[in-house]
Amino acid sequence: MDTLQAYRAFLRVAETASFSRTAEDMSLQQSQVSRMVAGLEAQLGVQLLRRTTRSVTVTEEGERFRGQLATILSALEECQDEIRNRRVEPVGLIRVACPTTLGRVVVAPIIDDFLARFPQTRIEMIMSNKLANLAADGIDVAIRVGRIPESEHPSRMIGYVDQRLVASSGYVGRHGMVADPAELVDRNCLCFASGGGAQTWTFQRGEARRSVRVKGDFIANDAETLMHRCASGHGVAVLPGWLLKSGDTDDLVELMPGWRVPSMPLNLVCAHRNHRPLKIRTLLEFLRTQLRPFMLSHAEAVLRPQDRGE
Repeated sequence: MDTLQAYRAFLRVAETASFSRTAEDMSLQQSQVSRMVAGLEAQLGVQLLRRTTRSVTVTEEGERFRGQLATILSALEECQDEIRNRRVEPVGLIRVACPTTLGRVVVAPIIDDFLARFPQTRIEMIMSNKLANLAADGIDVAIRVGRIPESEHPSRMIGYVDQRLVASSGYVGRHGMVADPAELVDRNCLCFASGGGAQTWTFQRGEARRSVRVKGDFIANDAETLMHRCASGHGVAVLPGWLLKSGDTDDLVELMPGWRVPSMPLNLVCAHRNHRPLKIRTLLEFLRTQLRPFMLSHAEAVLRPQDRGE
């Protein structure tokens, strides 16, 4: 069995949900396609496709294999193309995952510049606040905020996201300034969704650290939504510095300037451990350079103990 052709046949059947369509696209007999996929399943010891007289669907194991296989074949084709044509320009599709608001406000304009500079590339952005499974979802590059667990994917921290406690001038006029973290228990705290329930906000001033459990009438998993509600005078919120710089935030006032919210690491995670196609290397360097103005350096950041290695 031509394993590479069997891989391509499986991917095409998974995409079209049709053995006959795949056979036509690959200039093969339908029975050949069926035998190749069956041989691949026997080789792997799992069922990749669920077949009935009316439909073809991908199994859970098939979906995992499909995502990984698509990434591998894309890298292989890119490598062959680079060697065959000695390309010096990045070419092809890159799938990028990032948090929703960061993607819309910061990353999307950077991607616009990247596509203008490298017109032979294509970008598919997958924006979600849930962590993507790079292998299963066929993601090439992920932008992640916060500490990331040990994983099989190499990552590079490119800076820190600063966070600030803010409220509108109208809210401050009605309720007064906040001078100490303990005062937040009596304020309406607009929280970023983290599974619901009570939340703990931590602040640092020099070596001193204070944590306070806060509550409020509004929780959202979108920082931009929190910023708009905060700007409308409904409470206080902890918001990322890059978002405060990008929006209409003239009416927002920083609270407790002597106390700082610990910064969050920003990481680039790559699905390609060894061979990285030119398009991936180029995008990683472009993102690293273009995201730098939105980040704090290590020297500027207020770090959590785990980020300081304590």
